Amino acid sequence: MHTLLPLLVLAAAEPVKVTTVEGITEYRLDNGMQVLLFPDQSKPTVTVNVTYFVGSRVEGYGETGMAHLLEHMLFKGTPTHKDIWKLLQDHGAKFNGTTWLDRTNYYEELPATPENFEFAMKLEADRMINSTIAPEELAKEFSVVRNEFEMGENNPAGVLEEKMLSVAYQWHNYGKSTIGSRSDIERVPVENLRAFYKKFYQPDNAMLVVAGKFDPAQGLAMVKKYFAPIPRPTRKLTPSWTVEPVQDGERSVTLRRTGDVAVVQVLYHGAAGPDPDWVGEDALADVLTSKPAGRLYKALVDKGLASEVYGYVYPTAEPGVLMLGAKVRAGGSPDKVRDVMVKTIEELAKGGIKKEELERWRTRSLKEFELVTNETAQLGVALSDWAAMGDWRLFFLIRDRVKGETIDDITKVAQKYLKESNRTVGIFLPTKNADRPPLPPRPDVVAMMKDFKGSAVVSEGEVFVATPDSVEQRARRSELPGGMKVALFPKKTKGAAVRVVLTVRYGSEKELKGKTAAADLLPQMLMRGTKKKSFQQIKDEFDRLKAEVHFGGGSRVPTPGVSVATIKTVREKLPDVLRLVAEVLREPTFAKAEFETLRKEVLSQLEEQLQDPMANGFTTLTQRIFPWPKDDVRHIDTPKEEIELVKRLQVADLANLHRNLWGTSAAQVAVIGDFDEAEVRGLVTKELASWKSPKPYARVTRPYKEGEKVADEINTPDKEMAFVGVGHPLALRDDDPDYPALVMLNHLLGGSASSRLLQRLRQKEGISYGAFSGIHAHPIDKSGFFFAGAICAPQNADKGMKALLEEIDLLLKNGIADKELADGKTSYSQSFANRMAEDDFVAGELAQGLFLGRTFAFLKELNQRIEKLTPADVTAAARKHLQPANFAKVKAGDLNKKS
Repeated sequence: MHTLLPLLVLAAAEPVKVTTVEGITEYRLDNGMQVLLFPDQSKPTVTVNVTYFVGSRVEGYGETGMAHLLEHMLFKGTPTHKDIWKLLQDHGAKFNGTTWLDRTNYYEELPATPENFEFAMKLEADRMINSTIAPEELAKEFSVVRNEFEMGENNPAGVLEEKMLSVAYQWHNYGKSTIGSRSDIERVPVENLRAFYKKFYQPDNAMLVVAGKFDPAQGLAMVKKYFAPIPRPTRKLTPSWTVEPVQDGERSVTLRRTGDVAVVQVLYHGAAGPDPDWVGEDALADVLTSKPAGRLYKALVDKGLASEVYGYVYPTAEPGVLMLGAKVRAGGSPDKVRDVMVKTIEELAKGGIKKEELERWRTRSLKEFELVTNETAQLGVALSDWAAMGDWRLFFLIRDRVKGETIDDITKVAQKYLKESNRTVGIFLPTKNADRPPLPPRPDVVAMMKDFKGSAVVSEGEVFVATPDSVEQRARRSELPGGMKVALFPKKTKGAAVRVVLTVRYGSEKELKGKTAAADLLPQMLMRGTKKKSFQQIKDEFDRLKAEVHFGGGSRVPTPGVSVATIKTVREKLPDVLRLVAEVLREPTFAKAEFETLRKEVLSQLEEQLQDPMANGFTTLTQRIFPWPKDDVRHIDTPKEEIELVKRLQVADLANLHRNLWGTSAAQVAVIGDFDEAEVRGLVTKELASWKSPKPYARVTRPYKEGEKVADEINTPDKEMAFVGVGHPLALRDDDPDYPALVMLNHLLGGSASSRLLQRLRQKEGISYGAFSGIHAHPIDKSGFFFAGAICAPQNADKGMKALLEEIDLLLKNGIADKELADGKTSYSQSFANRMAEDDFVAGELAQGLFLGRTFAFLKELNQRIEKLTPADVTAAARKHLQPANFAKVKAGDLNKKS
């Protein structure tokens, strides 16, 4: 193995600058490695992302899933970084690794300190060439990857897509799932995996992206210190040469598995991501499936034939596919849906698209490009896919192509690819006259990007480190006439971004009784038409205003009678966005046709949960923890119960609930980002605060209630993943003296990447992809709960439950050690700093604080109390509040499966 010797730095050449596009500068090292530096001083975090240009596309016979399996193994450590999960957690990192067709990447987002930055750079350079890949670790990880495989097997639409791709691609590896074959995952020799690693995990096959708050000169120095000394390998990588032949007739797949919702999908071969045709394919997917104007949406959902339609085109280095799909509820006709889909899709090639369809797609796409560009960390990771297609600058080139795409361009793409002979569906239909599409070549990305310069750099925001004290120094709170409370937090942000959280509180326990289903659907109905605008006009206007707006809430835990609207936009559009949000809130029309469409969508989603182990298991566990009777507003409905409630709903139920209870007299709004304070305050006062609630709001209390000590077993046949969980209620509020100790207890037990449950079930025994715990306390009522759970293969359900209970018992018996608590405090503190760096988190806390009468001093005091905890404090709190004898227990899955 190579080692990183400081003396080698003296011999390393300086990184060579290649180009700068929109604030991102590319350098090249002597060893062939690409380096992108993307400084952004406005956010106190730094993201380090390493992309290796290796994915499932290059896997050989018997090697399927090797790239993905190797991704897992790179978290197992090196001689100098033995426990990578724990090290990342201790530095407060949000981290992950992902594998795709053309690339694998690893990223961590950390609080931007010099120590964290150097740690991340040193770690990634080390595991590039020094990962251990030990046989014993590989043996344990087999089960974890199998569990991830099994988790995907529970998604009928995803499995259908895999089968269709394997039929559509006869030779090319895009027809093989990235997660691989179960047998290949289980049988790959460790020597083969090491050889795969040594071949592809080298600097000349990698790209490093550093994005966020760092000094570029220091960043280059770190690159030179840790990456430049790694020698260029002597091996030469050969390009892939398999070309998928032009399809010569319609192909079909039939998949039969347990479930309640049918899925119909239609697939067409298309162009590679860098090909100019790809943008046209993306437009076609939008024109066909966008809600509610999409042609398939109108032909299927509006007419009651399907409950949902969707479509997408993956950006790939070599020619890919356009995938379109629909979900059909029980009683519907998949054959009819298939016929309508094929007719609607292929007629588009004859008639072309309309101007408003083009502009709607263009507006939505450009909005998404702009919002991603404004998120430095997100863009830093997003560049991985485009770099894997030949050049990271393709991200910006595609955006520019969207701006220039024409109706004629899109029509020509449709005529090339939307053909019967190029189609893969659920039934085989022979054809006499083959009409084949052209075989698109792999684009010459080097020539394409030769003179590309990009657009202007997005404006940077101010340097602001969010802490409880700094937030309090700037936040301005007030109460408006009528009772609405407002928190304004102006600051300069990247791209002039701004976030808004609006919480509407309404009704009472008496008023909401028997109306929980209506309360659930009501927020979703608001966007579906006002007295002035249709559903489509509202969506189009939000796209034009560069706004993402979501309405949620309802009668779920923890608070019935609460609806939350979240808004993400930019400074110049905020006033118009607030006006439109006010119109949506105050003037919905509750059109019957839109209600019926929504009802079908909701029923389809619920019916998909009927055989889902996670949905059934977690709902049952929650019911046992909170055993409220069915006629109580606090009752937790099962998917089956929700289906019955939704079926009985009438549109008048939603309209009456809105008319009789909704208003902003008890509402709170928090605004954070780049905005004019006086203007926003005036708009909120005029457009929102003037909306008086018809009846006063009375919070639904949540008093402590004894849980049910029941062991449930829920059998879901033919499901490849199981859920196991335990829990009980807690007589606890979040200002309880024991609460800080319980927060840390949860962090150590199952609330972090280095927690006991995850270490035991995933890292040590390899039986679970995810194990977790949660401790929650109500801010007003003395009522909380504890739960712990895991997902696993059905045959490992008993082992999973046993491991959960044993780890809890061990903690209660042996307590917490000094080092474990010290490490936990460090990682918790870093994680909290990461959360504070997110404007969405700060806005949410500001809005909640307005209702509770709290400032960020509460979080500051909580963190101070956590920092002062001793092992004895945490152990005592655990023994006082966790009572395994009172646990409700649940196992859900195909419990008849044996090992």
